[in-house]
Amino acid sequence: MSNTNAKNIDDLVTPFHLEGQPVRGRIVRLGSVLDDILQAHDLSDPVARLLGEAILSSVLAGSSLKFDGRVIIQASGDGPVSFLVSDFTTDGGVRGYIRVDADKLPKQSVLDLKALMGSGQFALTIDPGKAEHRYQGIATLEPVSFAATLEAYFKQSEQIPSRLILAVSKHTDAAGITSWRGGGMLVQRIADGNDEDDNNGWETALALVKTITADELTDPMLSTEALLYRLFHEQGVRTFETSPVFKRCTCTPERLKGILKNFTRAERMEMTTEQKQIEMTCEYCAKTFQFAAGEV
Repeated sequence: MSNTNAKNIDDLVTPFHLEGQPVRGRIVRLGSVLDDILQAHDLSDPVARLLGEAILSSVLAGSSLKFDGRVIIQASGDGPVSFLVSDFTTDGGVRGYIRVDADKLPKQSVLDLKALMGSGQFALTIDPGKAEHRYQGIATLEPVSFAATLEAYFKQSEQIPSRLILAVSKHTDAAGITSWRGGGMLVQRIADGNDEDDNNGWETALALVKTITADELTDPMLSTEALLYRLFHEQGVRTFETSPVFKRCTCTPERLKGILKNFTRAERMEMTTEQKQIEMTCEYCAKTFQFAAGEV
């Protein structure tokens, strides 16, 4: 298999299956979508990487849904990062937000989840929409990483043996422009029996996935097909149709006006500046909207 350029691999989810093995998986590779989300906020590198991992996780979890809806991933803790959220809709839209007290952050450039979020909880919510009931699973934050937390969630809530690899890093192109890139791989065992061949196939897949590097997952010149071939060419791997991922935010002027109209007149007066305007900033995309007081 040959390599391809970034425009053909970025911002896509690729499902795959190992031939004759009880192993299925998905790979997501994010370029401009991740960079746009992370660059909208003034985040230190460790915090940006954590938000990027949450975004990758929501894409990997949500892209497996067989119905229209969305997956919301949230985590809260008592550390410098007190809250993060990312949600993915099955049409491919994703967004994310993180709340951090920068003054409390350790100075190291690489921090584990414990140092960033302390102790806390992780929640994954499946929202099918159409007035149907939501499903939510909860797990404890694992100290080591966000990936380990999601693996523990799958084991606890869905009884599905899973392995998750996440990578978020900065890349500098030939023109000297630096941007964020991310990649993630989720592999899961789909057979529920204890057949020895199934066990061996799953253990072999885990051993191979363990060899993947962050550089490979975020390399803009390495195609997803070439990466899968490197890992699983001896087992045989089949890929399925890719799905696009795009940055999505629901902050439209009409929607924000509707939110403002839920406040009392007195509350809106308190929000009004000397210029007779009300300003609202979206926490997800950091875009600021201004409304004349008379509009609302």
